[in-house]
Amino acid sequence: MEMVIRPASMVMALSRDAVTALRRHSAWILGTLVLAVAVFAGLMYFEKRHDDTLSAQFRTSAQQAYRAISTCDNHKLTHGDSYQLRELDAEKAVAAANAIASTHADRLAAMALSDYLHEVKVVHLAWQNRDRKSGKHDYAESTRELRTAKQKLHTFSIS
Repeated sequence: MEMVIRPASMVMALSRDAVTALRRHSAWILGTLVLAVAVFAGLMYFEKRHDDTLSAQFRTSAQQAYRAISTCDNHKLTHGDSYQLRELDAEKAVAAANAIASTHADRLAAMALSDYLHEVKVVHLAWQNRDRKSGKHDYAESTRELRTAKQKLHTFSIS
């Protein structure tokens, strides 16, 4: 095997040829890179938009859960089995909505539904214990928290 030694000027000529070719193709390389970044950004934008909206299937289930909780809320100041049955129906509806939640917005709305139901239960318990001295304060505070939970739920436009 014979080793060929090239003069330095020839090595420089090869690297100049490579640089010239790179300059010639740099517009294509840069254009491809910009296009890839734009496609990636577009995909991320649409994925975020999808995650920020309620799915149709969840919306239907959440509306049913909201109606069940609202009925429970309307009867929270009653004694007897009628409230207990409504509370059980609301719990089932919230559990069904939680099971269907698929997007981030669905999960946030499901948590808001659970909070609303929890606050209805707290107000009902506070109302049952209102004859005690501490119960009156708890009832007033629970009612405020119920209003806050209901307002938070309305930001998801489920009702």
